[in-house]
Amino acid sequence: MLPVAPKRTHRKGETFYAGPRAGNLTGCTGIWYFDTRDASSRDLADHLRRIVELLYPEPGNADRVNRLREEMGGEHVSARVSCFWYGDPGARPPIVPEDVRAALTSLPAEIEMDFHTA
Repeated sequence: MLPVAPKRTHRKGETFYAGPRAGNLTGCTGIWYFDTRDASSRDLADHLRRIVELLYPEPGNADRVNRLREEMGGEHVSARVSCFWYGDPGARPPIVPEDVRAALTSLPAEIEMDFHTA
């Protein structure tokens, strides 16, 4: 439904390679995961707006979100947007813009924030 390939995907109970430290693991849950690290911006809001653009290809067009919401409800799955940020000592953590919060809430998608400074 989304015009982006996942970086990682597996079903519940499926074995997957989690990396050199963890090796092969069996998924306790299923995932469909992608990230925006390839975006040229270092601004969190730009990365979040990229996700919103995937959900709403045109302003006011909620067709994709409605289809996703229906599929998520039928499969009993949830969506989560994880934001990671690491700043210099004393730096102010970024703020998730209200329009982005509203767009993700309508999916619904939980926003997890992991902000740290050195």
